[in-house]
Parts: sequence; structure tokens; C-alpha cells
Amino acid sequence: MDMSRKGTLNMIMNNMEPAKATKILAKTLYKELKKNGFSSKAIVDFSTEILEHLAQDVKNEQASKKAVKQDLSLIG
Repeated sequence: MDMSRKGTLNMIMNNMEPAKATKILAKTLYKELKKNGFSSKAIVDFSTEILEHLAQDVKNEQASKKAVKQDLSLIG
């Protein structure tokens, strides 16, 4: 990613409400993938990978919160 694109991404992420920034980012990324020859299947595979990373983050957060609750119950 060149500096102009990185600057644009920072502008989008820092200066817009998250819902709008997310839509713009998704559309931009989709267009870039298509422009660079990614097939529909490859884009679906990419999207699946993103969702798997999100699912893992959610699992990690839940495990962390559960560990903190257990620690607190042991303390008090």
C-alpha cells in the first residue's frame, strides 16, 4: 500500500463514524480486489478468513473476561 492510500485509509478511519467508514472501506477493498484479478470465490475466501479472525478475537475476549471473573471470585 503506497503512502497516498495509507493516508486515505487513515482519513477514512479517523474522521468518519464507524458505520460509514466500514462501508467505504469494504467497498474500496472489494474494488481493489476485483481490479487486481481476484475471482468471486477468492473474495469469498478472503471474507471467510476475516470472519475467522473476528471469531477468534471474540473467543479470546470471552475467555479473558471469564478468567477475570474467576480471578475476582477467588479474591472476594
